[in-house]
Order: sequence, then C-alpha cells, then structure tokens
Amino acid sequence: MLALLLAVTLATPLPTNPPVCVKYYHDACSEALGEWLPGFGFSSDFWDVARRISQRDTFVYKGEHTAPAEVFGTTGPGDGTFFVYGDAGPPRGHVVYDYEHHITFYEQGCCSWQDVVLAYASPPPKPVVQRNLMGLHTERGIYLDMSMRQVTRIYGVSKLQPIAHQDNMYVLAYTTWPPRKDVRVVRMPCGQFENFYFRNDRLVLIQLGNGC
Repeated sequence: MLALLLAVTLATPLPTNPPVCVKYYHDACSEALGEWLPGFGFSSDFWDVARRISQRDTFVYKGEHTAPAEVFGTTGPGDGTFFVYGDAGPPRGHVVYDYEHHITFYEQGCCSWQDVVLAYASPPPKPVVQRNLMGLHTERGIYLDMSMRQVTRIYGVSKLQPIAHQDNMYVLAYTTWPPRKDVRVVRMPCGQFENFYFRNDRLVLIQLGNGC
C-alpha cells in the first residue's frame, strides 16, 4: 500500500507562512499543509476532454459528527482540522488523516469553487484530526483501489488522459458542466467535475470539484 503514496515527506525546511494569512488566521495558516495536500491541479483542468454526465456525486462520510453539505452540495470533513494557506483568496478548508492506512480526506475552496478529495498520502507536516477512512466511498459507489474498468462500469467510458511528469499515472475525467465554449459568464451554471486518478490501474485519488 505504501507504494501508492502520492506524496513523500522530505527533510526540508517548512515554507514560510504569509504574514497576512497569519494575521487573520493565526495557527490555522499553514503553507506546509497547503503544499502537502495531494492533488494534480484544479478539477477543471480536464474540462475540454471530460465526458459529459448528468448526475453529480458526493462522499458518504461519517466523522465525529455529520457535517452538513457544503454550499455546493458536496459533503467534506467538516469535523477535520481547519487550514488556510496562501494570500490569494485565500484557499481554506478542513482535513482529516488516517494514520494507519495512509489516506487523507479534505475539502478546500474559496469564493465560487470547492474541491473535495480522498487520496493516499504520506503523513501530514503538522498533526491533523485522525479518522478511519477505510471504506470511505461516494454515493455512486466509487472507492480507492478500484480499477479503471470498475469505475467506467459506474460512470461510463471516458478517454484515459496521462498526467504530465507522473509515471504510470492517468485520469478518467467527467463533468456535469456543458462544454466550455457553451458557457456564458452572464448565465454561468453550477456544476461538478469528477476526476479519478489511477496509478498502475489502481484508483489512488478521487477529486470532486464544484463551482458556479
């Protein structure tokens, strides 16, 4: 299982937190945590190649308490450690970590976007709320460790996209948004991107991106 980890803990100095972030968010401000969060960019990065679907998805998560669905309708770990990083926005959210199985679950966002991610990861650079994340899945039945074929049986066939600078890493991308060329700023719809990242045909990261 450790071979699937998406991040590696390095013995390097922790990045400096922006003064403005520290001023308003104090201990929640953490550039190190922001850099550690596993992911491969914005959920909208595959907008032009994603398969169009009509059904959104969300995680079935039960933590210390059941957090209400976020403004975009997707539930994240609202009972997790609160974090903020950067000085643009800034991005903020909550994160929990399964120290036994090396899995993290987090939500982050700012303004009109929110990403909710479940992924394998090395231990975080600072202590965060611990939760057992084995078996966490989406309402449509997506789990970590699934094969590409198992995901496409639920979501339908989508063109497999390679991830730049990542060996044996691919993504199956889906979205409820219309094609980018059909989106008008004055009538911007709300929608979701569903990205499933695979290494050696095993699902290692699930990204549900929501926006308006």
